[in-house]
Amino acid sequence: MKTVTVPARRWYDNEERVLTFPDRWNVDHLTAPGLEKPCLTPPQIRAKIENPIDGPALSELACGKRQAVIVFDDMTRPTPIQEAARVVLDALHKAGMGKEQIRFIWGLGAHGAYDLINARKKLGDDIVENYRVFNHDAFQGHHLTYVDRTPDGVDLWFNREFMRCDLKIAIGCVTPHVQAGFGGGAKIIMPGVAGIETINQFHKQLARNPASFGLGKFEKNILRREIDYAGDAVNLSFKIDCLINRKGEIADLFAGSFRATHMAGAEAGKEHYGINSVTGYDIVVSNGYAKASESGICTLLAMNAVKQGVGSCVIIMDAPEGQATHYVFRSWGEGYGGTQYQHHRPGTRFVPHVMKRFIIFNPAPDPNCIDVVCHNDDAVFVKTWEEVLAILQEEYPGPARVAVIPDGTMQFMRIS
Repeated sequence: MKTVTVPARRWYDNEERVLTFPDRWNVDHLTAPGLEKPCLTPPQIRAKIENPIDGPALSELACGKRQAVIVFDDMTRPTPIQEAARVVLDALHKAGMGKEQIRFIWGLGAHGAYDLINARKKLGDDIVENYRVFNHDAFQGHHLTYVDRTPDGVDLWFNREFMRCDLKIAIGCVTPHVQAGFGGGAKIIMPGVAGIETINQFHKQLARNPASFGLGKFEKNILRREIDYAGDAVNLSFKIDCLINRKGEIADLFAGSFRATHMAGAEAGKEHYGINSVTGYDIVVSNGYAKASESGICTLLAMNAVKQGVGSCVIIMDAPEGQATHYVFRSWGEGYGGTQYQHHRPGTRFVPHVMKRFIIFNPAPDPNCIDVVCHNDDAVFVKTWEEVLAILQEEYPGPARVAVIPDGTMQFMRIS
């Protein structure tokens, strides 16, 4: 048997899963260059933060400031925040700020809240035990502050605690994003700490320019324009943007103004996360790792790579906590959901038009896990790789071309 390993369970055991294939199949491992890069050492992380790519050092920005907030990305993102946060805290204390002047806020956007078990995974015990960590409340008006309206008509309401601070810092990652092209920059603010009506209005902007939709498409992206306007409106002072490898480690880092870090991160991200455009595979296995709780993203690459109408796609959806709560895009009852939720009815199946078989490999499945992708009737659900392989071998008893995408939530096909 042939074997390919893919990363699994970022916030749990953070292990490698071994996938086996019959020797008669031709198997391509479609990894991206950046996924195989080593991680930065703590001294390298410190040097990059203390020497930003533009603008003054954080210790200079912090001088004379009264209150500081550090927004950090949530568990739907792979970023290990702790090491970068320690450097940030050192800079703030160097400038004379005490612990009581500093707080952390989850950049949740329209995702659900998190407990301190998750905060300890992201930030480490020492930060959680010494600094205040707040969830973001997008729903209660008295927890929000009105700031401005964008030229395209989005009313900007933001987290009250975030807005009361005169030094605003954010730590996150740059990865390909379905709507914004690449995450990073001020996206951690918009929609990260925005009010729910702002978030709804923001996402609806995509309908004005559907051509913006797609992993890695960030030039002239309509949502990026809104994001940058919001970053200026709230005076986001300092941003740290990371590129991530296949182990969920920081492989590169950019610090400075949010526009500069996003541009540098996205430009580097084209090579870091990109693979050549490929298609015509009989079987495509697309693994969810960095954003395992948003594994529906894996479907996009799989659909592009599979032989149209006759190939089979396997999505590895291994997030023990389940797929991420999303108040805008996911279902909230039978046949209804958030403002951008699309209900997939039985009989309106997309699978026969795109692929022959759609297999969801999920060790801890639930009936709602693919609600953003298709109706359950479109898919076959299995809990082990052995079950996946049994189905595929029955479908393909002879030779087959197979593609394995080690992280379909971070990788994208480069636009030639």
